[in-house]
Amino acid sequence: MTLILLIILIIGLIAGYRRGAVLQFMHFIGTISAIIIASLNYEALGSRFYLVMPYPSTAQGNIMLSDVSNSEYAYYYMFAFFLIFIVSKIIIQIIVSGFDYLQQITSAGLIPGIIGTVLGLIEVVYVLVVILFFVATIPYMPVQEALAESGIASFIVEHTFIVSDKLIEWIQVES
Repeated sequence: MTLILLIILIIGLIAGYRRGAVLQFMHFIGTISAIIIASLNYEALGSRFYLVMPYPSTAQGNIMLSDVSNSEYAYYYMFAFFLIFIVSKIIIQIIVSGFDYLQQITSAGLIPGIIGTVLGLIEVVYVLVVILFFVATIPYMPVQEALAESGIASFIVEHTFIVSDKLIEWIQVES
């Protein structure tokens, strides 16, 4: 799991460098927008998944998200959040791809490349935290153990600026 996450982080760094500061900033804003859109709409969809998707009755406690009081509702809400995030991210990505010409127009150089690299890393960490939170709510012990054993996955889930705390707050449901 750690190796996969490291490869994804390196890909984010390279993509950010190649895009440059302006284009990568637009992609970063798109990711933040997708998180905001998902945070505003996940509850309505998540409450409907309760009626449609079965939650395993043999599910045990959650290793990664021990602060979550109701794992079943957390699973439904995080699935809804993830689904809305992916759909809105794809739509925003299509819109932002219309601005790919900015990559050729902006002056190439070391400073825009470094700024793009940093923004690329931040963007990929924010995408990873959403993916890892969703995977952490899946009630399958081998998946949760793999996440818990990965130091990078644990660090991203627990310490991503603002998003980690907010995701835990959003999936907390009183049963």
